[in-house]
Order: sequence, then C-alpha cells, then structure tokens
Amino acid sequence: MGGTQKLRLAAMATAVTLTATVVSVPMAWGATPTAPVTAPVSATDDDGIVSTVAPVLKTNGSTARTYSQQEARRVDAQGGDPAVLDYWTPERMAAATSLDEAGDRAFVAEKAQTLARTMVADASAASKAPVGKAAADDVVVTRPAAPADAEAVGQAGGMQPLGVKRFPISTGKLFIGGVNGDRYCSASALNTRSKRVVITAGHCVHSGRGGSWYNNVVFVPKYNGYASEPAPYGMFQARTLHTFRAWTRYGGTTRGWGRDVGFLSTYTNANNARVVKAVGGNGLMISKSFRFTAAIFGYPSNLDNGEVMWACTGTVAKVKAVPHTSKIVGCNFGGGSSGGPWVWKYDGRTRLGYTRGVTSFGPSNNKFIGSPHFDVKVRSLAIVANNA
Repeated sequence: MGGTQKLRLAAMATAVTLTATVVSVPMAWGATPTAPVTAPVSATDDDGIVSTVAPVLKTNGSTARTYSQQEARRVDAQGGDPAVLDYWTPERMAAATSLDEAGDRAFVAEKAQTLARTMVADASAASKAPVGKAAADDVVVTRPAAPADAEAVGQAGGMQPLGVKRFPISTGKLFIGGVNGDRYCSASALNTRSKRVVITAGHCVHSGRGGSWYNNVVFVPKYNGYASEPAPYGMFQARTLHTFRAWTRYGGTTRGWGRDVGFLSTYTNANNARVVKAVGGNGLMISKSFRFTAAIFGYPSNLDNGEVMWACTGTVAKVKAVPHTSKIVGCNFGGGSSGGPWVWKYDGRTRLGYTRGVTSFGPSNNKFIGSPHFDVKVRSLAIVANNA
C-alpha cells in the first residue's frame, strides 16, 4: 500500500519497503545531431517509435506549426521561442487543468474490482519478498546526475525508503497548450548524454488513437503554484516529442497502456542551461521484474488542485488484468499526476534515483494508479530522445 505526502508537509505514512542492489550496464548513447530528427518506424511494429518536431501554436492560436532546422538552432540559442514562453504566463499556468488519461473509464473501473480482490494476496507476497537483493535481470541504463550547481540539492539527508522529506527539483509540471483550453501533466528530467531529456506519459505528448501531437509543450521543474515565483528554474520548451506506435494506434486500451510512455528533448532555458544541468536528472532502469519499491511524484488535481507536488511511497506489483503494466495501491493520485516518475532508490540527499515507471492510468476512485512496465523497448525510446 502506498503512502501519500504533500510537498509542504513532512509527515508520511509508513509503507512496506524493499531494497535492491544496482546492477550497472553502461549505455552506448549515440552522438547528438545538430537538429531534431524523426525516428524510422515499422508500419507493422507496435513497439516502433514515432517522433516529431514539437509543434507550436501560431500567434492566433488556431493552428500549429513546426520549426525549420535553422529556426530550431536559433530557438535553442535564445532559450526558447518567445512566442511560446510568453504564451505561458503565470496566470495561464495557474489556470491550466489536468489532462486526464485517455481511455475507457468504465473498463478501468472494472479492472479495479479485479485488483481489489488481489490486494490481500499482493500485500502478503510483498511482506515475504527478499530484502536487499536486485532481480538478476535489473539493468541500469543510465545513472542519476546532479545539477551543475551542487548547492541546488544541498547536502543534508540520505536515502529515505520510508518516506520523502526532501522533494526533487527534477520533477515538475508539463504544460500543454490548446487542448480545449490549457492542460498539464507531470514529468521529470532524465539523465542522458544530451542533458536535454524529459520523461512523461505517452498520452501527455500525443492524444492517442486517431489523435495528434500536442502543442506548446513546456516543462517547468518544481512548479509551485503557491509561490511568488512558480517556476524557480525557468521553462524548458519541448524540442521533439516521442512515444510508441502502440500508444498512437490504440490509446487508452489494454493494447495501449503498456506503451503509454512519452519522452521529449528540450531547448535550453532563459539562462541557456540544459534541463539536467539546471535541475539534475534521474537515472533509468529497465527490468523483467515487476516488483520494486518506489517513490512516486506528481501533481494530482484532486490534492491541492494540483498546485504543488505530492509524493507517495510503496511497493509496486504487476497488474494481471492489463498486460505489461504495474500498479501501486493507496496513493489517491487523480488526474494531473499522469507522467510523474516512479523512482527506485530515491536518495534524499541528491533528491534523485532511478526512474522505473510513469503514472499512466487509474480508476475514477483513485484506488490505484498504473504504469507501463519499463523494458528494453523503453531503453530504445530513451536513446531516440537523447539523439533527437
């Protein structure tokens, strides 16, 4: 069972925890091109990757456009497109509403009943799980990286498996323009060679079956709607967007949720800093194992109206009713938390860990939240985003 915590509070409910050992396998990241690229895709491969140069709204807001390679270089040099950055005023960000996951809510509710019947068995299995051992097939794709300014994370604290006392600065809100108004998801920076990558849910970059890519996407690390400066580390405009073909084909169905993963590469912020240099980035882990202990972060709209970050800790388990997905019970995270990272070995000193999932789906009563299972295909998606 998960325990939920608010950014402004230190109290945390105790949760079942496990410890694992990192098994390191280095990633051979490719060289980063000078301009965004589109990944080749097999028309018959649901695990294929689809990519685009992130579209932006024209000044009249009615249609979208993309940049030429020359324009993209200029936008990066100036820390984002002024038209996009000016679009996201503090007032517009505060008014943005959560982008609920696409899909059949009745179907998810039905699956929630199945999950409820397995909760007792799952809790028993978790209590008997070995402590201090990683699964033999856990693979560290990339390790966490602190921001360039070491003082940004401080020195106090340590690994906090029973709760989160120091919240990450690498997690924030992902704002999306022009979707029946302005919307938001949750997202987090991921350490790769380019230092530009952000990870979220697939449905936070593409609307799914029969849909399209989203516009005016910007990442705001550690957004705090109650603060006088809600974007303390600035905005990072999306440069390219990436997800799996399965998500764009099937959306919120049993064939889509298991691939509801999205990545974006970003432009620099107004200080000409790349996102991981500015706020640090989690590592990435893939595995055949579905069970691990996680700290989950996000901006659920049912808690403080999504104005501040919340956290939940607990044990992740396989969802038998929805293929290739995991769940955690008891977080009470609603819409807006989508795309938030599921972090293994979260360290309170560095405020970083290893991303092993992202919030994707859940029933309307928030009894559980689900994530796609992170496997070797997610590694491939991360490489494409890094190289874009």
